[in-house]
Amino acid sequence: MAEGYCVKCKAKKEIADGVEEVMKNGRKAIKGKCPTCGVVMFKILGGKVAAPPAAAEPAPDTPASGTGGVEVAPPTL
Repeated sequence: MAEGYCVKCKAKKEIADGVEEVMKNGRKAIKGKCPTCGVVMFKILGGKVAAPPAAAEPAPDTPASGTGGVEVAPPTL
């Protein structure tokens, strides 16, 4: 499967019983155990998981002027 670093053995080893997971930030990782000491090993993989395409959302109505939608009255003298 994948090779990871065991912090207890201080060596690179093959991850035993590895399972591919998706982290909160959307990145893929492999989580398993060290075949020698049994400590949990974790390896972050490259790339993000593609998000499913969302339905087309309509753009918010914004005026073409640069006032941000606020009407400004002309100054009075």
